[in-house]
Amino acid sequence: MELSEVAFIDVAGVTDLVTAVRSLPKGQRLVVHRPPPQMARVLDIFWPGEGRIEVAP
Repeated sequence: MELSEVAFIDVAGVTDLVTAVRSLPKGQRLVVHRPPPQMARVLDIFWPGEGRIEVAP
């Protein structure tokens, strides 16, 4: 998922992504490219073990 045009994402937005990735079949993941910097911080704080979302620079 390309997010370079997204300037800001809050906890509610990241929650939606986490909910979506948890509904994927086992073994699948979501890769987000160039998300806003706060997205990685929110993931680390609220969902530190959620390895199915990969944040790519």
